[in-house]
Formats: sequence, structure tokens, C-alpha cells
Amino acid sequence: MPAMRNNETLAKVKSGQLALGLWFNSGNHALARLLAAQGLMDWLLVDTEHCPTDLSTVAVLCAAIADVSGGRTTPLVRVVDGTIHHIKQALDAGAQGVMCPLVDTPEQAARIVGYAKYPPQGVRGNGGLMPHLGFAMNRAQYTEAANRETLVAVQIETKLAVENVDAIAAVPGVDVLFIGPNDLHISLGYGPSYWSDAPLFRAAADKVLAAAARHGKAAGILMGNATQAKARRADGFTFIGMGADTLTLLNAVGAGYAEVTGAAAPPGGWGTHLRMG
Repeated sequence: MPAMRNNETLAKVKSGQLALGLWFNSGNHALARLLAAQGLMDWLLVDTEHCPTDLSTVAVLCAAIADVSGGRTTPLVRVVDGTIHHIKQALDAGAQGVMCPLVDTPEQAARIVGYAKYPPQGVRGNGGLMPHLGFAMNRAQYTEAANRETLVAVQIETKLAVENVDAIAAVPGVDVLFIGPNDLHISLGYGPSYWSDAPLFRAAADKVLAAAARHGKAAGILMGNATQAKARRADGFTFIGMGADTLTLLNAVGAGYAEVTGAAAPPGGWGTHLRMG
């Protein structure tokens, strides 16, 4: 059996290093393998909240990411909701960490941590068919290691969550405070955006950064491109999504089209361009 693997992304999170990743929306296992084999992203996050990715596909994607990268790239899953049902199934499908949306209170955060951990730290049931294989461990080894190797990220994306962010950050077992930028903008009364200078949004982002620093947690955020991601790294974010697989593909195709034809990019970028019908 190959050497046992650790959760490399979680190790970077706990040591304050940059953990750079990509949202994975397409559900395509070939693309997942190609990206993981490239070895540039620390993590790929399979989104099941807003993308029609079923559980069997999640299992194939997590295995492909972990195995082809030899553990270099961590398979994460954003669940539909932070319930025991969704978290249990994502982890048993091979996710090495979960991201939970719309976490507004420390009580919610504590429940999420409990659902992601085996006793005595939590209430996760033992019996997953294959999650140990992504770590190149047998089941007994995985049971012993899973609590310390499973990443837990909670999304801060409402006004209430920002008000409670210090208490959420204080919850043991929460590793990442992750701003959902579009929904947070909407909750604060603005239009959706990855980033802006809107006063209430900037104040909220600063509050999340401060809470993360105070409690030794990573501050995370999703950006639309590398330029924005680089700017957020300078702001102090260390767990950063550098766009999504689908958006990156559309932008690359649009940029190539513009270079050949001289066409001007649309106001929202090539990823928003549609010419249907």
C-alpha cells in the first residue's frame, strides 16, 4: 500500500500558509483528474449546493482528485446544508473537508463540527465504504486519523453571520471562516459581487479577517480571477478560491477569441457572454 497521506490543505490552513484552490462546478471527472494531476491547486471544491452533482459523481470526483495527485490536491465538498445527512454523505463519499453555507450562529457552527467528527469530538457514524482510500489508509487507520485530518469551513454570508462572527470563530474545530461574497453583498443591500468598495461590505470583510486572526482560524473567500485572488492574499486572506473551472474555461476561450478577432470583452468579462438561439 502507498504511504499514508495527510490533508495537505488543512496543514497549510493550520500553519497560516496560502491554500489556493478552485471551485469545481462541471462535475466532469476527466477535468478533475487533469487539474489535480497538474498539481498547482491545493484544493478543488466540488459544489453540490448550486450545481447538479449527485453523490455518486462526488465519490468519483473525490477519488480522482486524491489519487491522481497522490494527496497533493485535497478534495473538498460544499454541501447543500450543514446537516448531519449532507455532511455524513459527503465525507463517506471521500471528501477530505466540507464547506457549509449560511452559517449564522456559533450553535450552527458547533453542530457542523460535531457532524464532521467521530466521537468523542462529534457524532459522525463509522462505516464509510471508501473514504479511507483517498488517504491511502485502511479503515482502522482512517477512523483514528479522520478527526484531525478533516477540514471544516463555515460560510459567512449574511448580516447576522457577520454580527456573530467572533463567536463563530471561537468554536473549536472550525478551521476556515469563508466569506460568500455574492450572498454577503446581497444580505447587506448591494448587488452580487465578488468584491467591492461598498462600505458595509468592506467593514464586514474586515470584521471576518479580524475574528479569524484573533482565534487562529483561516479567513477564506472566493474570487472571480487570479488578479482578484492576488489582491485578497495581500488583504490577509489565506484560503482563496481563484474562480471556478467553468468560469476559467469561458474566460480563456473568450480571451482567445478576442485575440484572434479583435473583439472587445463584454462589460462583465467573457465568462458572462451569451449568444444563444
